[in-house]
Amino acid sequence: MNRREFIKVGAGTMAFAAAGRVFGAPSERVRLAVMGCHPKGRGFALMQAAIQAGGAEIAVVCDVDSRAREAAAAKVQELTGRKPDMACDVRDVVGRNDVDGLICAAPDHWHATAAIWAMKAGKAIYVEKPCTFCGAEGEALLKVQQETNAVFEMGSQRRSATVSLQAMEALRSGVIGKIHNSRCWYQTHRKPLGPCPAAAIPEWLDWDRWQGPAPRTAYRDGIVHYNWHWFKNWGTGECPNNAVHFIDLARWAMGVDNPVRTTSLGGRLYAENDGWNEWPDTQTCVWQFAGGELVTWEGTSCQTYPPPFNSWSGCLLQGDKGSCFFGPSDCTIFNEKGKQIGHWEPSVKASSVETNNVDPTKLATVEHMANFIRCVRERNPAGCNQPVASGVASSLMGHLANIAWRTGQVVLSDAKTGRLLAGSPGQELWGRAYEKGWEM
Repeated sequence: MNRREFIKVGAGTMAFAAAGRVFGAPSERVRLAVMGCHPKGRGFALMQAAIQAGGAEIAVVCDVDSRAREAAAAKVQELTGRKPDMACDVRDVVGRNDVDGLICAAPDHWHATAAIWAMKAGKAIYVEKPCTFCGAEGEALLKVQQETNAVFEMGSQRRSATVSLQAMEALRSGVIGKIHNSRCWYQTHRKPLGPCPAAAIPEWLDWDRWQGPAPRTAYRDGIVHYNWHWFKNWGTGECPNNAVHFIDLARWAMGVDNPVRTTSLGGRLYAENDGWNEWPDTQTCVWQFAGGELVTWEGTSCQTYPPPFNSWSGCLLQGDKGSCFFGPSDCTIFNEKGKQIGHWEPSVKASSVETNNVDPTKLATVEHMANFIRCVRERNPAGCNQPVASGVASSLMGHLANIAWRTGQVVLSDAKTGRLLAGSPGQELWGRAYEKGWEM
């Protein structure tokens, strides 16, 4: 499967009836719903990217925050002249016959559950990265997508970026030879959270629906809408959150599937007595593949020093005949003497459609959303630039690294399936805990 990727250019368990809308002419506009649409969140940017991409209509905005619903609906009306319907519960959305696809930008603990509900209801799904919360959810997504043949796209927008496609064409021609090693990183300067104490549930928030499949806990101040990332009940930490973009590029360029060995070290090093104390703020991960290829990622969430290549995130591929550097939105190729021999950057500045600081690759997001919309309209799952198998594999790398960090041991996995080998540390972390009645 991966070789085909490599050469591509271009409350409770529910059973839904596959009652998706029947399309008319190929030019018919795709009707989309957006789950998770707070103005400071990724869904708000994706919603606008779908409008800019063309060929789609935002039919429903869905959020457990009443303020977010109203803000998203107002933005859609401002951009299109039409106010979408609003919903609080995604089950009400995927059950509608007049919705063709769901864009899920809810917190990580919701991703696989929402995707499965959408696919079983006959809908297409665009789900943010990571598309899974653990290894077992990847197996569930693969099974349901195979059963339903649903259009599935994970939000790895660089898979559709013209820059990436052109660079991969050059790499495929052998310009830097065989790629043996890839070094990836992400650097930012996150501030301490504070203690995040228990607090009264705000009147604008449906806390029960926000928790969804996660085991129930008391509401805590400062968690909603972003800092859930740093708590194991709802988030997966910095690695599956941000490493996935560039380790996915590395996997794509190297033509590899799943690692066979994973190690990781790190910790919460930059704040004491802080609410963020469950996932590392500093983490180094190493994945080795069956052919000996290595991918590394360094995440430094609370740093201020100049990053490599003066780029806050990136991927450096090293081959027999040269190297290739992917930055947030550009790419440069060097020969074996370090001379620049190729460079690509977006030819069009990002849009008149407003985006925000969770969308640093604005044009790529529009290109990726256009790919999804086209696949929905054509009912063509194979046309997705980041389909389920690839999205699951790249998400799994982050989960394997977190298992290695949590156990403090080398994790061993199957190169074909990604499954932990018998005897590997971390068997108890392959799955996750669910609220009773929400099991997958």
